This record gives sequence, C-alpha cells and structure tokens, in this order.
Amino acid sequence: MGSNDTTEQLFHILLTTSHLQKNPNNVVEKVRIPGTYTKLQAAKAAAYRCLFDAGYEKEWFTTYETKPDVFENRDLPERSGLAVFAVAPDGTEFRVHIITTPKDDKLVDEVIEGHVTKPLYYVVQANVEYSADEGSRVRDIDIEGVFLTYQEARDLASRVLLSKEDEITRESFAEYTEAASTEKDCGYGENVVVRAVSEYGTNYLISVIKNQELEAVHLAEAAMKIL
Repeated sequence: MGSNDTTEQLFHILLTTSHLQKNPNNVVEKVRIPGTYTKLQAAKAAAYRCLFDAGYEKEWFTTYETKPDVFENRDLPERSGLAVFAVAPDGTEFRVHIITTPKDDKLVDEVIEGHVTKPLYYVVQANVEYSADEGSRVRDIDIEGVFLTYQEARDLASRVLLSKEDEITRESFAEYTEAASTEKDCGYGENVVVRAVSEYGTNYLISVIKNQELEAVHLAEAAMKIL
C-alpha cells in the first residue's frame, strides 16, 4: 500500500539502552530502531508503546517519564526528540526518541497506517563524552541517513565524519578506525563500522542498523562499547 501523506519528513523510533558505570571500558550503549513512520501521530503512538512492545511493564521501572519539561529540568543528555525516559531497578536507562529525516519517496512505497513496512538500513551517529562524575555516556545521537540496502548505508557511514570541503580527513582525528569492507564492525561493538576520537577526547561511533520489530526473536541492535 502506498502513502498519500503529504508530510515532508519521515519519523524514526530509536531506542537506546545504557548502563552507566564509572569505568568507561564497561559502558555499553545499545541502539535499536523498531520502525519508521510517515505520520507524526503514528510515530508518537509507537514511541509511547515501544518499551511495552519489548515486553516491559511500566510498574517495573523506578522512573518512567514522557514530559519534555521533566527532561529539561533533569538536564538529561540526548533530549532532542526524546519521547520516553525510563530507569530500571539496576540503573539501566532507556530512552525512546523520535528522530526525523527528509522524506524519500523510494522508502515509502510500502506503508500501512503510517508505518513503513519494508526493511531499511540506518546510519546512526553517536557522540560520546567522558566525565569523572558520570563516566562515558552518549551526549548526542542522530540518524544521518536511511537506505534500502546495507551497502548504501555503509558507503555513507564511511564518509559521514569526513569532508573535502572542510578538509576533514581521517588524519584530522586523534584516532580513526573503520571496519574492513568484508566486516560489519570495527571492534567497538556490533554494527559499529567507524569509531573516531577527536583531539578533545570525544568519541564518534557510526553504526549501520537494520530496522526490526521489538517482538522479533533477533533484535537489530548496535552494542557500542566505549574503550
């Protein structure tokens, strides 16, 4: 079924899971993309039921918030597009974001009730910083592109941190690691194909992730280890 929606954006649900520890070597950030939508209302509904679709119950969380003013007051990182913030009894944090990208007609020829049903591949950039108080944590996360094939997404992932115009090359970073063309990770977590470190210590992690429903047995996720 095609889409007649006139919205010029696509809305992607992005779920991150992190367990914060003082030792940055032990921090693992997992990223999942349960779905893409052509309508904001459909995306909001999906975001608010995201953790429940994954099998959790609201009462299980010690914190469960959906109000933007609460996010602002708590000075939470990753506030952009944040729809749900929850904390488990063991301290694991869950964030559900709605992230937008420009609409691409090639991606939306199979849509049911605002939900894009075809397989998609996403290039996800996470910026990670370390502080003595909080350890390593993702300060910002975004979707840089959405594609129909893994190779298209991988091509963007390989160049997303670089710029001929701004003369930004691999050598511009203190460290730069990229997975070989035959591999799907570069040693810094499943699906993380590029990891770079700025002179100021910020880690940039670029992942290629396939969308998949949360109730599926095999979840598409990136486990990003900051080493």
